[in-house]
Amino acid sequence: MNLIKKLLVAAALGSASVSAHAVEAHIKVWADVDPTLSLLKADGSALDDMVEMSYRAGAATGSSAGLTPWTEMVRIFSNDTDKDVNVRVASLPVLSPEIASAGAKDVPLTVSLKGVDLKVAATPFTKAEIYAGGLPGASIEMPLTIRQTTQEAITAAGKYVGIVSVILEQKL
Repeated sequence: MNLIKKLLVAAALGSASVSAHAVEAHIKVWADVDPTLSLLKADGSALDDMVEMSYRAGAATGSSAGLTPWTEMVRIFSNDTDKDVNVRVASLPVLSPEIASAGAKDVPLTVSLKGVDLKVAATPFTKAEIYAGGLPGASIEMPLTIRQTTQEAITAAGKYVGIVSVILEQKL
């Protein structure tokens, strides 16, 4: 009988030991919800939270040194494609030196949608120009581009960072 008790205690301690080595995974999930409009990649997936603008040193034939523009094909997804949409940037976009050599200065950027440069003031896009020929509940595919405002060499080496915020507002 004493042997059975010892085996039961050993089994209980063994299972407690396994439980003590359990692993938990914590995943923070978030969503930025606007039930009227979304700006997403053309396939409906989320835009990347971070993109790299490559730097081109020197000057090749037909081009100049500077940042290579970044472009993604996007669509405006909407619950009401019978309304026009105003699009703007929250502030003038700029890359600022984060870790850079002496003499580094801000690099102004320009953001465009469908070839139209966006400003802090709203740019209207009519329903006819963006939704005609699009998918149900979505606009046509349009290029969203971020580029160096003045294409020129950046003379101070370093890491430059900035945030581009594009704001969509459905017209009433």
